[in-house]
Amino acid sequence: MSITMSSRSDTYRNLLQEENPQEPGNDALSVSQAKTSRLCNKQCTQKYLPRIIASVLALAFAGCAFGLFPYIAISSAIDNNYVHFLYFAAGAFVLITVPISVYGIMQHLVNYYMPQVQKFVVRILFMVPIFSMEAWFSLFFHEAYEYIGVFRELYEAFVLSSFVYYIIALLGGEDELVTKLRRKDATYGQHPLPFKMFLGEWKMGRQFMMNCKYGVLQYVLVKIIATILIIPLQAEGHYNSGEWSWTSSYAYIAVIMNISVASALYCLVRLYYATKDDLKEWNPLGKFLCIKGIIFFTFWQGFAIQVLCSAGVIKGIGDWDPQHVVDGITDSLICFEMVFFAIAHRYAFPHTDYLHYLQRQRSKTNRSSRNDTDALLLFDQDNYVVNDSSVLDHEYQPPTVSQLDRPMSVSRALLGSAVPDETLRDIYRMGGTAAFGDASRSSAGSGDLRGRQAGADDDLLISMDQAEKI
Repeated sequence: MSITMSSRSDTYRNLLQEENPQEPGNDALSVSQAKTSRLCNKQCTQKYLPRIIASVLALAFAGCAFGLFPYIAISSAIDNNYVHFLYFAAGAFVLITVPISVYGIMQHLVNYYMPQVQKFVVRILFMVPIFSMEAWFSLFFHEAYEYIGVFRELYEAFVLSSFVYYIIALLGGEDELVTKLRRKDATYGQHPLPFKMFLGEWKMGRQFMMNCKYGVLQYVLVKIIATILIIPLQAEGHYNSGEWSWTSSYAYIAVIMNISVASALYCLVRLYYATKDDLKEWNPLGKFLCIKGIIFFTFWQGFAIQVLCSAGVIKGIGDWDPQHVVDGITDSLICFEMVFFAIAHRYAFPHTDYLHYLQRQRSKTNRSSRNDTDALLLFDQDNYVVNDSSVLDHEYQPPTVSQLDRPMSVSRALLGSAVPDETLRDIYRMGGTAAFGDASRSSAGSGDLRGRQAGADDDLLISMDQAEKI
């Protein structure tokens, strides 16, 4: 009986083997399928994991900004605990500001087609979250207020210089800008009252550009020197904010800073009005107002609050002395205002302005085809109409701003935006150059003949009568 059962099981096993024969390549096929499965899982992880993390962080930020922090702030106000109310109310605005700004920054880093321009844009966009977070931390750690504010002060000056370089880069660099300025009317170089009393006329060309650029860079230099002086003065107790007297170091530094920032603003306005027509496709007014609003408005806002404190209008509240109240009001207003500046930056500095020219043209075509039956046509380098964008010359570069065919990696883009080499280089050159009237004797940034021979290129221009004689 046992022999019969054994023979039956052997027969059944043989039948199974006949139905599913083992081929020699099955093991290799299973290994290949396992590798393919692991690769697919890795690709899915790389694709969806960042989105999941971003969604979780967004929900956490939204919950704190619109739920937890407002609840704590309102509860603190009901309990007459205005210090905690200030902390959490400002924190709610910070949690709204930071994600908006970071999203805009990431859009630029992912679509980094114009590195010579977008590195300045990224620096400018970082200003909003830095200002917002610095102001919030200053509320919590008031004893270290002056030290925390050092980074914001330095970055503020750094951004202002970056905006000047940004304008120059949009116009194709310094040589191209000089050429454009020479064609401008001479009235752009004339100064209104009271500046014409101590400033001579700026010759349109390299002199005008250098005077505007160095007029802004002097604010960077003054800000660095003032910050270096304030730290030891504060540590020794010789820097009393809001104290206006002949023996007060604060008074002298405040006056010098106001003159410096006013000069920088004047030079920035002069450069803007001289180039606004050339920059009209880049929406220069919105960009200019954003920079002016954040840097100059917040500066004079803090200065005005400090003057009110010195006049006795602002009093101490609870455990806070008047100076503590002034700092708290200033920081709270900055946290609140940065929300609107973050939104304004999304419209003033969109990443779509810096996409590859084919993508920008294609988006214009799509918008036109939706709104109008006569859609925009695509043209190749020889101005022939084409229906297929693949035949276009992908190596073509715009005449002013150079572009990459593929965006730079995020890590390289971030690193390139973080190093202010051009600012440090020009500040170093300022050591032997006057900011006004003699700026044309400095190098324009490339160290070639035009930098060694002051204004020589302006002499190369000849009149039409001289050209006809030749």
